[in-house]
Amino acid sequence: MKKMKMPRIRVAGILKKKGKILLIKHKKKEKEYWLLPGGGVDYGETFQEALKREFKEETALKIEVGNLKFISESIAPDMSRHIINIFFEVKYISGELRLGNEDILKELKYLDENELNNQIVYPNIKNELLETTNFIKYLGNRWE
Repeated sequence: MKKMKMPRIRVAGILKKKGKILLIKHKKKEKEYWLLPGGGVDYGETFQEALKREFKEETALKIEVGNLKFISESIAPDMSRHIINIFFEVKYISGELRLGNEDILKELKYLDENELNNQIVYPNIKNELLETTNFIKYLGNRWE
């Protein structure tokens, strides 16, 4: 019997400070790119619980989860990966910014608009991160 593949659900937090957005640099297979802090949702865990846990693991910051901002999907052309990305606004509560222990994590940085435009960001949501809309948006497939 063939095992059915399921999409991976990833939550991510948009933390802004003085007009800059916190991102985390990842390195996999010699490729470097930036992501919003966050990660996979475990079975039985709410989106908010997962985001608080992942944010703490990757940044050492305690956050409050705010409004849902947008949803996108990342589907590989060869169908090897399917990720549902759910993005929330987050608010800083406490802690000192510190990079998590995972080997793929390379740097934490608040990026301004110019810096953001010159970086590889996955999924490619640079324009949406800079928007100030108050409605939820479905962004479709953003695989690159």
